[in-house]
Amino acid sequence: MVPNVAKTGSSFKGAALYYLHDKREAWEAERITAARVAWTSTRNMPTDNPELAWRIMAATAMDQDRLKAEAGVKATGRKSTASVYSYSLAWHPDEKKNLSRAEMLRAADESLKAIGATGHQAMIVCHNDEPHPHVHVIVNRVSPEDGRMLSTSNDRVKLSQWAEAYERERGRIWCDQRVANNAKRASGDFVRASSP
Repeated sequence: MVPNVAKTGSSFKGAALYYLHDKREAWEAERITAARVAWTSTRNMPTDNPELAWRIMAATAMDQDRLKAEAGVKATGRKSTASVYSYSLAWHPDEKKNLSRAEMLRAADESLKAIGATGHQAMIVCHNDEPHPHVHVIVNRVSPEDGRMLSTSNDRVKLSQWAEAYERERGRIWCDQRVANNAKRASGDFVRASSP
């Protein structure tokens, strides 16, 4: 299991164009085919339609001030438009034959819990364009309950620790370097892993 966090963004439309469609060629402005999308699922939204879901996420993000006011949350602090948070979860290619949609969704839900985003709107998109099975998880950092932004502090470390526990639970460690890095972090060392 390899979690890989993308840079935060401000456009749910842009994220949807990328994750819900095929990769565009250099000469194309956009591509609307979706052959690489195997399936999608949503969390904390009244729809499973991914095209409607990203619009709901965008509307929630734009409504942040009202949500805060209604929840009695002070509108202080730094303002951020980086409400789009996304990461991928990739399994080893050898796991493909025994990996079900239900297991991929379970992993996505557990990873959301690991970063403290279980109450946030999220869309899970499974792609089939690589030899390794993988899903992308797109999260609205703006809480639909109170408008607060999801903190992404130490998110990579949290996902690394979760991924190690996930691999142990499934009976095989695929990434020995992550185990070593997590052990060093547990003893107080600062370790920055290289990107996958």
